[in-house]
Amino acid sequence: MPLPKKHYLKILDKDGIEAIHGASMDVLQKVGVKVESPRGLRVLGENGYSIDEKTGIVKMTESQVVAALKSCKRNFRWDARREADSFDFVDGRTKFGPGAQCLYFIDPYSNALRQATLRDGILITRLLDALDTCSLGYMPTYPNDVQEKAMSAVSWAVQTVNSAKPSYGGSADDESWELMMKMIDIILGDRELFRKKSLFAGYIDPISPLGHDQSMVDILLRYSEHNQPVFVMVMALAGGTAPASLAGLLVQQNAEILSSIALARCVTKAPKIIYGSVSCPLDMRSGIAATGTPEFSLIGAASVQIGRSYGLPTDMGVQSDSKISDAQTSYEKMQSALMAVLSGADFAELFMGSTETFNAYSPIQLMIDDEIAAYVYRIARGIEVDEETLSVDVISKTGPLGSYLSHPKTITQFKREHSQARLSDRLTRQQWMSSGSKPTEERARERMKSLLADHVPEPLEPEARKGLEDLLREHAPGYSLAELERYS
Repeated sequence: MPLPKKHYLKILDKDGIEAIHGASMDVLQKVGVKVESPRGLRVLGENGYSIDEKTGIVKMTESQVVAALKSCKRNFRWDARREADSFDFVDGRTKFGPGAQCLYFIDPYSNALRQATLRDGILITRLLDALDTCSLGYMPTYPNDVQEKAMSAVSWAVQTVNSAKPSYGGSADDESWELMMKMIDIILGDRELFRKKSLFAGYIDPISPLGHDQSMVDILLRYSEHNQPVFVMVMALAGGTAPASLAGLLVQQNAEILSSIALARCVTKAPKIIYGSVSCPLDMRSGIAATGTPEFSLIGAASVQIGRSYGLPTDMGVQSDSKISDAQTSYEKMQSALMAVLSGADFAELFMGSTETFNAYSPIQLMIDDEIAAYVYRIARGIEVDEETLSVDVISKTGPLGSYLSHPKTITQFKREHSQARLSDRLTRQQWMSSGSKPTEERARERMKSLLADHVPEPLEPEARKGLEDLLREHAPGYSLAELERYS
């Protein structure tokens, strides 16, 4: 159920948002951003932006930036290969997704940390497809046992055959782009439909402070000119690559996102930009990014407010710094997931299953994160108050010292308003002990095994399956779809 607007969490007041916008305009006009892309500098120059040819610094006026902002699409669709999994970017609901391309994997049986393998990625992708709390489906780990030259084709095939949910595209170099076009041919049957259907979204990270490197600019421009959405996700570190003050970080981050929009506007009349933040403090003791802190959640929720004030779809990271699936992982992720949903974020896609600041992936944590997602969705629904739910007739009929267990409306109301635990323990101690005294980790492992046994991903059409087999033979010899469907 969409979150009612009156329930939106507000970190900033109107004056605060306006002050951050004004300060961002000052930064863009007086300091500028460095663009390390010849094409980016060229299209900006062609569109009237002030460029220092020696330094690559680009300065932007408020009128230029506001015009680019006004041109942005306010809503658009993310298409999946199965229509039931497609959705609008802005639909009143926070869409959860898995973590980034994690290098490490926490074995669900031994809890040992090791480099992620192809089998790990297949297992996770199938689990993500099975979870109704997860809106995206892709392989969120880096398969270290796959040769680099076969990596892209294998990754595309794994996510396509094991999940029907929307996914991200690849890089923008000619080879990767052509491979993605071949995937479009396989799934849509005609690459010309790509301009009409947003099957794969782009994803960029501006380089804080105030930088745009060539690879990110290339992705931004190529996806934008093909009418595709682009997530602009800033990860500035307060005290390291951004001011230590949270407001100062928000100013710099906003300037980086707005300058990205200005770049995209140079190649399309209506950019499809998602305003995103995974910015966090730099821990001054360890010297690493700290994503489990209250400040991480405050920055994310404030960023959602700023993005919404511009009428843009928004994205906010949800993460933990813990190295294992433990109490710290759960309370840090619950904190930021709840703030993402209550602030009205359209996405919190860096969330499910990852930990250690997006470096490690755990199927056990994925099961726990699924429970967290279900909890925060229920909290966001709030309490419905109307004549039916006020229950005066039920109270009257039951009377003083009566029991509601026998009233016919009790079950109906319970099913409509009360959440059902998928993982959490709700037994008495005696019942819990008689059922094996299972801790959360063991219950999560059992749920994982049940999902893998029962869930069957949406099968590919025979023609698409053949096309994907042909693509593997060309770009990843030695791999077959049958192999990429095996997870054990």
